Amino acid sequence: MTTVAVKQTSNWPQAPLERRAHALAQVQKISERLAAGVEQGQREGRLADDAVAALRESGILGIMTPDDLGGNVVDPPTAFEIIEAIGYIDPSTAWTTTILLEGAGQLATQLEPAQAAVVFRDRLPLKAGSLRPGSAQRVDGGYRVAGQWDFVSGIHHADFVSASFLVDDADGGTERRMALIPVAEVEVLDTWHVLGMKATGSTTFRADEVFVSDAMVFNPLGPVKRSDTPLARLGMVPYVLQMHMGMVLGAGRRALDEITRMAPTKRRGSRINIGAATSLADSSWFQRELGELDAALRAARALGLEATGRVRDQLAAGGAMDLELQDYMQTASSHAGQTAQRVITRAFRHAGAEAIMETGVLPRLLRDINTILAHGVLGEVGFELHGEFILGLQTPENRRMI
Repeated sequence: MTTVAVKQTSNWPQAPLERRAHALAQVQKISERLAAGVEQGQREGRLADDAVAALRESGILGIMTPDDLGGNVVDPPTAFEIIEAIGYIDPSTAWTTTILLEGAGQLATQLEPAQAAVVFRDRLPLKAGSLRPGSAQRVDGGYRVAGQWDFVSGIHHADFVSASFLVDDADGGTERRMALIPVAEVEVLDTWHVLGMKATGSTTFRADEVFVSDAMVFNPLGPVKRSDTPLARLGMVPYVLQMHMGMVLGAGRRALDEITRMAPTKRRGSRINIGAATSLADSSWFQRELGELDAALRAARALGLEATGRVRDQLAAGGAMDLELQDYMQTASSHAGQTAQRVITRAFRHAGAEAIMETGVLPRLLRDINTILAHGVLGEVGFELHGEFILGLQTPENRRMI
């Protein structure tokens, strides 16, 4: 496996600690621009263009792409904290950011180096895609791809889409392939009308007999084309998990901060019970729950940072992702999702009438966290897998991919 050097577009520091500090500073630098676009994203069902421009300009969308392809790779704990900080601002923005930067990192890993040099030549290419298979017909030099693919987060801001399809393998079964298609060659449909995560724009696209050359087709679960990328070193599931747990914990912290801000002036039940406490902040039962929720968030965050830190140290020592580390990452992610859901739900309940306004922060977070947890990657099935691991029922071969 080789690396093809192309024009470098990143000026991030090379030393790991300096790069980490620089990366986290970029999130703070663009935080106001991201926050300013949240309501527009909710209305339009896609991120505001200026928010995406800020993410591009900051270099954050390159954190899973090697430096020689114009990216600026960071380690797993830093990736966790970057998306956590964006999740605090808006889960939809964090989710879309994660999908787009993961897509760029996948292209860097799965395309032949010479082809990657072409795709990454002008700027960091952003990719959105779907794992739900469509159809493709083998033709001379490639495939004719047709079908409809749904749940394609970030498609409105992507340069390419990946359309999944199945091919016959040598053993009589099937293997997955992905065809990389410029967004301009597909039809983007208006199907994303949902409860939460509205600004992810996770809509549907349709391809009508689009020709895709062999150079732009890859096996997402097959051998990688270069071994030094984050995806190649981590494997697909840990690659995704390192950021998704940060996203939900950032949202949980935002919810707790919101109800803490309200507490000194919020009076629950005072219209009926004139003896109600002056404020939530003066209520011992609220103080107790606030303390419990804060401790739960801190514990879930510590578990996530420990998991990602162990992955970083394992890779730095030349090791690989083993079964125990995969399980640890998945357990930390499921725990993060469960904890964030509890924190956001309780904050919403304490806020009273203020929480039912459609444009409020807490109702948006409540809709978003429940929509996120409908996705398997952060769902309760992670605890089932952890139980299997504890019981010694798992091997690297039989462990299920969420």
